Amino acid sequence: MTERRDIGSRLENWARVFRDTTRVGISPTGAYCDQLRREAEGEKPAPERRKLDEADAALIERGMRELETKHRMLLYWCYIRQAQPEVVCRKMAIAHRPATVFVNLFRQAQAAIESIVGGME
Repeated sequence: MTERRDIGSRLENWARVFRDTTRVGISPTGAYCDQLRREAEGEKPAPERRKLDEADAALIERGMRELETKHRMLLYWCYIRQAQPEVVCRKMAIAHRPATVFVNLFRQAQAAIESIVGGME
């Protein structure tokens, strides 16, 4: 069972696992293959700052399929694309002033995915 963490950390982990797979021509296992090749050649692997939790990322990804489109796109722009709030607002036609409009929508999206994933665990 997945250790309970705050949804922000879980979404950051999800983005780290799935970010590179959104680009055409990039293998999601390519990084692992490169690491194995370097280790075979005698290079020491660089220490990871944070471990990836692929099982939890997969759970979040399954939950994304049940999320409303507006919430899914907001989380995509914020976590996968790592866009600034003003860019997200422009792309999604969200009022950028007052800033609380974006913050409230962002928190709603986080709460929605947390609720969905909570029901799946």
